[in-house]
Amino acid sequence: MKITLAQLNYTVGDVQGNFKKILKEYEKVADEAGLLICSELAISGYYPQDLILRKVFLDKHDSALNQLIEATKGKACKIVVGFIARNETDGNNKHFNALGLIANGKLVFEYHKRLLPTYNVFDEARHFKPGEETGVFEVEGKRVGFLVCEDAWAKSTPFEYAQDPVEDLRNQHLDLVIVINASPSNIGKQQERYQVVSEVAEVTKAPVVYLNQVGGNDELVFDGASFVVDNVNQLAIQLEAFVEQTNSFELSELVNLKANPIALIEEDFYWQQTVLGIRDYVRKCGFERVVIGSSGGIDSAVTIAICAKALGPENVTAVTMPSKFSSQGSVDDSVDLCANLGVKLLNASIAEEFKLSVERFESVTGEVPSRITQENIQARIRGRILMEFSNHYGGLVISTGNKSEMSVGYATLYGDMNGGVNPLGDLYKMEVYAIAKYINSNAGREIIPINIIEKEPSAELSEDQKDSDSLPPYPLLDAILELYIEGDLLIPEERSRCERIVEEFAATEEEISRIQRMVNNAEFKRKQAPPIIRVQKRSFGMGRWLPVAARY
Repeated sequence: MKITLAQLNYTVGDVQGNFKKILKEYEKVADEAGLLICSELAISGYYPQDLILRKVFLDKHDSALNQLIEATKGKACKIVVGFIARNETDGNNKHFNALGLIANGKLVFEYHKRLLPTYNVFDEARHFKPGEETGVFEVEGKRVGFLVCEDAWAKSTPFEYAQDPVEDLRNQHLDLVIVINASPSNIGKQQERYQVVSEVAEVTKAPVVYLNQVGGNDELVFDGASFVVDNVNQLAIQLEAFVEQTNSFELSELVNLKANPIALIEEDFYWQQTVLGIRDYVRKCGFERVVIGSSGGIDSAVTIAICAKALGPENVTAVTMPSKFSSQGSVDDSVDLCANLGVKLLNASIAEEFKLSVERFESVTGEVPSRITQENIQARIRGRILMEFSNHYGGLVISTGNKSEMSVGYATLYGDMNGGVNPLGDLYKMEVYAIAKYINSNAGREIIPINIIEKEPSAELSEDQKDSDSLPPYPLLDAILELYIEGDLLIPEERSRCERIVEEFAATEEEISRIQRMVNNAEFKRKQAPPIIRVQKRSFGMGRWLPVAARY
């Protein structure tokens, strides 16, 4: 039996576009006996959220599904595809997250996802009803077991499920197991999938196809990285990460195939994840261009580099906005950075406007604005200027704050937090530095000026200001934050690394508690921040849901 893996990039809600994408791949193999395998909720895109509650959306979805079924009439190849199956029995608007087997103009088999995740970035129980039946069906004389994403993870999640679909496949004498997925990517996720699928293969004693989608949808990025293990649990096929790809193989020849697992270094993973996330977010939202403030600092430099790679340098406009506190070196660094990337740089000094704002405040109140007020005046002038360029050029403003700053509220509402999306908001400060060094190393030349990497970080909003005036050294701050925000998700090696850093800096309980309070008190800012491209195990936004008006 010939099997074709279709690792594709879907757009949520674009059911016709998704149908055409699947059909294009199907037409290449339609006349050959076998299976084309597509991912979870491929027709709707993952995750459609409350679109599922709209009848007009479901009607369009069903029409696209029926078109796909019609396309298989008189054809030899069958299709495995994820879709929304209507549930008309209990009237609660909860349908099924379904897998369908389509053959010769008919939906010949339907399996409903049994485990519905409601942790971290997931809330599937809001819209779906869990299935109850084990997924086994004969395809071209082969006994095939079917699972949908979470069904394979019963033993590997923090949530305790009452059933285990993998165990139900034990002793079923299967020739193949197919798992279709919409598995969001985060650091370490690819290695976790290998372990999960290894357990599936061990239980079922059968080859396992793990088919994932690829692409960015809002904060989530799907890395693809689909793979197949043979009946003795050896990696036989490995698709690439972060790109669309199809791959065909004969099931009978699987035992003769060997592949190497994906093993990206952290910086490479962060780079590819954020580039894909930004590319899809900007384009799926209907934009072609972006506008970014260029401070001459590390965060804006890496953000500009990410956007130039994702969208092409010709679609990126950077704006340097020096004030009287800005060093000439920072302006020069912005010039060098944009020249290295081929990005257009505009210079819009805010010195005069800042002076007028301070004078106006004093004339109205009779008081000179405080230092923090003056710092925020500058940030908000810059935020407004970026929005003006966005309006004029039609480009989406990209926010540049990193996770360390967003955690403790070291950012200005309606100022540097302005933007439609943030590519660095799930990357700690030291990880941003690591990406900058990776960019230069990978290019074999200096893309990010070395001065930007080596100079002490500063917002340059007051005389001789340094980040260290308000915050602990970033290696220590990042370690404290990682333990506080993601501690329960860290593997022993990660926790040990963070604890070692805290010990090396001799951090006191008072200092740790101060940072934790800053994180708690900044929740109201994060609720007003733009969407953040997710890369860590727990990100702000969908992955961390906390109240604002609360004491804890």
